[in-house]
Amino acid sequence: MNAATARQMISAEILKLRRHRPTMLTAGVLSIGITVLYFLVIISRGDGSIDANKALSSGSALLAMYFGSFTAMLVGTTAGTLDLTSGVFRDLVATGRSRRALFAVRVPAAVAVALAFNLAGFAVTVVAAIVCRGDGVGPGAGLIVGYAAWVVVATAVVTVLAVGVASLTGSRSLTLTTVIGWQTVATSLLYSAEFLGSARQGLLSIALSHLRPGPAIGSRGVPGSSNALPGYVLPMSTTVAVLVLAAWVVIPIVVGARRIQTQDA
Repeated sequence: MNAATARQMISAEILKLRRHRPTMLTAGVLSIGITVLYFLVIISRGDGSIDANKALSSGSALLAMYFGSFTAMLVGTTAGTLDLTSGVFRDLVATGRSRRALFAVRVPAAVAVALAFNLAGFAVTVVAAIVCRGDGVGPGAGLIVGYAAWVVVATAVVTVLAVGVASLTGSRSLTLTTVIGWQTVATSLLYSAEFLGSARQGLLSIALSHLRPGPAIGSRGVPGSSNALPGYVLPMSTTVAVLVLAAWVVIPIVVGARRIQTQDA
């Protein structure tokens, strides 16, 4: 598959996702709507102004670890199952296109769509942090770029995970239940299981939390601001965190690609 063909196929996948209105509407509410609501609430609790740096931190966490993560799961799951649920997978295979190519274009298309929503939510966060900072000092450009990169990495990894699991199961509901359950309930339980020791470093959310820019305000076990969302704190090196994230990207891609090779058309 040459570059031109790949771009065309990715564009077609993005178009299919954009036309799936329930997913687009829900993703918009989760990433942009919830972010707007969150800042309206914390601004109304004060005197109309907020601590800019803490607002940037908590708003970014909302997108990287919480509702923005749900957006990534939803978009990735839809991308991984849309061909099957719409009944076009058989037709695509009949055209002679490589099954691996059909899977390969799902990943960048899903990541691009999920990023569009979460970066829009991040833009709302930045605007709120700057405009509503009162007389305080606004966040520096370096910190804004750092948080933006964190949101991009978190969104991309979770989206890839959802695409891989969805391609494996072929079921939208099962994938959403599995991925959301793992990222919320199971991760929290395993994080609290101190007897597991350093094995907990392999959890996706813990690796993502470690890469969070700025001070670890509002993290679990760490006193912080009421404006900060909780996160996960576990001693680990940045190298280990990056390797863990790489594994959470590579394994779902390998599993999904192998599954589509044997998928009934």
